[in-house]
Amino acid sequence: MSFTDSFGQNTKSTPSPEEFIDVTIDELLSNRNEYNGTRVRLDGFVDKVEYTESNKGEPFTLFRLNDGTDDEVRVYYEDEHLALSKGDKVQIQGRYKKQKKYFLYKIKNVIKARTVKKIEN
Repeated sequence: MSFTDSFGQNTKSTPSPEEFIDVTIDELLSNRNEYNGTRVRLDGFVDKVEYTESNKGEPFTLFRLNDGTDDEVRVYYEDEHLALSKGDKVQIQGRYKKQKKYFLYKIKNVIKARTVKKIEN
């Protein structure tokens, strides 16, 4: 979501918390079509963190988020390498896609995170 300010500059606004639907990983995976393209908020445990850069040299963080079972979604966060470790409990807000194409790859169950917040276990 963006808008142009009175000086003609594009500015990026942060969605309000009310714009996200609270959902569990199990609910998300059980209703992929229903939630596809939807802004969601969910909690889970970090697993397998990777730090990489885009072709333009911009940093981003990739990680898997699980609910303590075998259910998991993939998450990516642009513009920063987040200080995350395997086992951290986090709450994320972002847009869910049941399938996303990256170059020649198709990745299933991915969330482009707008916020990632560590929470107490």
